Amino acid sequence: MWVKGKTYIWQWVLAMFISVTLWIISMNDIQFEIIEKIPVPAPVLSDDFIVIDYERQDSVSVVFAGKGLGVLRDQILRKPEILHINVTLPNQEQTYPYSRSHELTESNVRFSGNRYSSLSAISFNPQAIIVTIDHRISRILPVRINADGSLPERYLWPVLSNTVVQVTGARSIVNQLDSCYTGNVVSGGDRVETVIEKPDGINNINPPSVIAGLIYPVPVIEQMQ
Repeated sequence: MWVKGKTYIWQWVLAMFISVTLWIISMNDIQFEIIEKIPVPAPVLSDDFIVIDYERQDSVSVVFAGKGLGVLRDQILRKPEILHINVTLPNQEQTYPYSRSHELTESNVRFSGNRYSSLSAISFNPQAIIVTIDHRISRILPVRINADGSLPERYLWPVLSNTVVQVTGARSIVNQLDSCYTGNVVSGGDRVETVIEKPDGINNINPPSVIAGLIYPVPVIEQMQ
């Protein structure tokens, strides 16, 4: 029996079923694109080698595309975690520093769990990662103070808790250094703790900071005869 202005439950269920069916069919025909910004950790090498300037490319934008309900499932249950770069060291005759461009593909994507089942990586920005490798060495270098003030440093007395530091990094960089410099120290001011400036290609300075000061020299009093 039909009653004007009244909708039966079976009619509502039928309408919902038709709507869901049409939605599922349309999902299978629509191309979805998902953009993920994925971190790119530096390749792991032996202690004898170091990767130079890799931190400048800390992430890559990846476009994933796919169709169907699987796209929704992938977005809910799965997540790309990192882009893994596998580096093979060249033979011993290779001149260092050594650079190589690594073209990115879907095989570089690592997931926290299962891989996407419906989404595939279709583009990367940038498309390739350049990895530069050098030998890792250590040297002992003197510490110099960066003076901040109008009074020339030569008229002041530098005071340092450590006059030398151990520097570890890429051989091509470490061998060019003649000393390490502190942060800016105010001329004639109090002694302060200041971090040793770390040039590109240097991954460790020990100690990383020193107590430094540029003080007025002790006046010399000439004794009158």
